[in-house]
Parts: sequence; structure tokens; C-alpha cells
Amino acid sequence: MKGSVALYTKFGILGVVVGMFSSLFGVGGGIIMVPALVLIAGFPQHMAQGTSLAVMVPTALMGASRYFREGNVQWTVALALCLGAIPAARFGAELAQRLPQATLRMMFALFMVAVAARIMPTGNLRAMSLLLGMMFVAVGFRLLLAR
Repeated sequence: MKGSVALYTKFGILGVVVGMFSSLFGVGGGIIMVPALVLIAGFPQHMAQGTSLAVMVPTALMGASRYFREGNVQWTVALALCLGAIPAARFGAELAQRLPQATLRMMFALFMVAVAARIMPTGNLRAMSLLLGMMFVAVGFRLLLAR
């Protein structure tokens, strides 16, 4: 019992971090939670993604309520996005369940790299070279671990 209290305390702390970053940066938590659940907690990719999605709704509602109070929610846009996102989420979940763990993890990692490259400020050669260097270090580290 004592071990499970410590384990759930760690998950609670992870929840604090995810909640803060989700509302601070407008991310769904998956950018932080999925890697943490896979790398730290040893979850399989499918379970990490499913757990992250289950946490997303209450976390997003809490963060969105504050943005709403400040007048920073475009309800017509949010509704249009929901109309497209809800059925697509069902399709994405079905597809993810059919993919092997290794394929899904690789796709997730590539997605994270693509997002990082896309949001990097333009015209900032130093920042881009830093991102590229970090990517090479990460790939090299991963190759060393694979041996």
C-alpha cells in the first residue's frame, strides 16, 4: 500500500506540471504527459496516449474557463473545431489502436520534432541550429540505447 501512495503522489505531481503547462501554453498535455508516462512510468504508448486523453477534458475545461473570463475564447471557432475534431478523434483512436507500439512511438516522436521545428521563431538561425543540434544529440542517444 505504501508503494502505491508514493506512486500516486508522483502521478499527482505530474498532474500539477501538466495542468500548469496545458493552460500556460495551450497544449493538450500530451506533449508533456505522454512522454512522461512512457519514459518515467513505463507505460506502453497506447496506454500513455489513452490516459492523456482521459485527463485532457477536465484539464482543458478548467483552463478554458479562465481564458473565457478574460474574453479570450472564440466560441464560433471552438464550435467549428469541435464539429471536425470529435469524429476525427474517434477515427484517430481507432487507427492508433491498430498500429504497433513501435510504429506509434516513432510517429509520436516525429510529430513532436515537426511541431518544435514549426513553432521555432523564423529568422533566428541560432535557435534553429540549437534545435537541430538537440535533435542530433537525441537521435544519437537513442541509437546508443538501442545497442
